[in-house]
Amino acid sequence: MKLIIGLGNIGKEYEKTRHNVGFLCLDRFASLNNLEIKETTKFSFFKYRNAVLIMPKTYMNRSGEAFQSALSKYQEFEDVLVVMDDIELPIGKIRIRKSGGDGGHNGLKSILEKAGTKDIRRIRVGIGRPSIKTAKDYVLDTFTSEEMMIIDSELNLISEWLNIYIRYDLKRLLDEFSIWKKKPIPSAEDGINRPKEEMND
Repeated sequence: MKLIIGLGNIGKEYEKTRHNVGFLCLDRFASLNNLEIKETTKFSFFKYRNAVLIMPKTYMNRSGEAFQSALSKYQEFEDVLVVMDDIELPIGKIRIRKSGGDGGHNGLKSILEKAGTKDIRRIRVGIGRPSIKTAKDYVLDTFTSEEMMIIDSELNLISEWLNIYIRYDLKRLLDEFSIWKKKPIPSAEDGINRPKEEMND
């Protein structure tokens, strides 16, 4: 069984904020696959094939508690994948990594601490760096309408990738990611950044 964790903060005030990209991705996946979201004390979740997809209800900096609770509930995960925002990547840029540090992301930091390893797969979705606001205010602010158009395209794309990851494995996901990077660069209207220099490990 696979565990997929979409990171974000609970509450109406955070729904469309930059820090909630992980939640948005899982919400889109559930909607596209007509899946019912259920609740536990620590996380919202739904099941699809051989995967459990969760959204922590612990707030971002305690996401590891939701991760630990899911492990206790199911005790049979063979792989873990985190979907998260990344302030270090321009908006529209996506990176998939097999392992690594937390990069200053409190949600991932909490999960890595509870896991006791850096070998946690992650899909990092760029939200860009603020030009004026502090990082904290920026990530908790809502997307602009232009940004949301870019993010909306990415939500569908990442939903496709999650489907591939669930049906097959990480290698197949990385193969699809590699193919996507080699496609012709989209128009400016598309907005998704497709750099060829990105590495998968």
